Amino acid sequence: MGQYLLLYCASVLALAAFSTAVIPSSGCGKVIPLGIVPGQTTPFQIAATADQPVRHYNVWIPADFQNDRPHAVVFSFHGHNGDMAKQEDLSQFSQSELLINHSGIIAVYPQGILGTDKESAWQGAPYSAAGVDDILFVKTMISTLEDMFCVDSSRIYAAGKSNGGGFVNLLACTPSIAAKIAAFATVSAAFYTTTFNGDCPTNRALPILDFHGTNDTVAQYNGGHSHGATEVSVDTFRLGWVSRNGCQGGPAISYLPTETDPEQLVEIQTWNTNCLADSIVVGYKITKGDHAWPRTTLPKKCNGVVSTHDCTTTVFDATPSVIIPFFNKYTL
Repeated sequence: MGQYLLLYCASVLALAAFSTAVIPSSGCGKVIPLGIVPGQTTPFQIAATADQPVRHYNVWIPADFQNDRPHAVVFSFHGHNGDMAKQEDLSQFSQSELLINHSGIIAVYPQGILGTDKESAWQGAPYSAAGVDDILFVKTMISTLEDMFCVDSSRIYAAGKSNGGGFVNLLACTPSIAAKIAAFATVSAAFYTTTFNGDCPTNRALPILDFHGTNDTVAQYNGGHSHGATEVSVDTFRLGWVSRNGCQGGPAISYLPTETDPEQLVEIQTWNTNCLADSIVVGYKITKGDHAWPRTTLPKKCNGVVSTHDCTTTVFDATPSVIIPFFNKYTL
């Protein structure tokens, strides 16, 4: 009896501590709908409305998922001409060992709509489809997930590559949706002046993490002209968030351990001095880096062949070693 009493007391204490650190959603305690299998990816659909098309997204839940325990949600947005399945393979968020607040994450891979060039895209790019409200799409996904699963509503995060990274910045620059997202990560992002030209209203300081290679010819590190529009430089993007977050002074510069990066090709720039509300801006400048998600192995789509862009490797895996630990530090 004493042993059971100790276990019971320990459980109560753990739940008490747990409850003060999370915002459980309305889905907590509900039965997981039929067809959704822990450890697998499930397709979801949002019906068309009078002014919006049908939308699609994939959702992965960890193998040990329990719908009475709040889980963080991580959105991963694909790039121009990408798709949700390839983004899942590329960004590697569907791994049960990835933990935020000691629980596995719910990984979400949305699908963009075909734009003016008949390739998938996200709102804000010069080639995105007119009238498609991707911000509303994200809001709808969040409310659907919160109602179906046990979501920790204080721990919802957004990451994206290329055009998807530019869209993540648009989310951060839109207060109504930024209020629902705890931290943001952009990878090889394309920041077009059509949506990012210094006009970025914010209601709070935000944690921002950015990765970019100096050899990126698609979204150039120093900015440029692409698809009939201007892209701002990576430095302009980072310093814009430094200013909005009220951070003081220049960045602290650090590097990966020499055993990981013997040539010191990855420069880590961190602005965290006197930032508002414990916010931060962190930038990974990857010398010789391509238009790619930083990882040490090739995505499946490369079929084991090294070429360009996503079919290149670098000295670290961004998702497990940097992005998830970064997200884990921040909550609403």
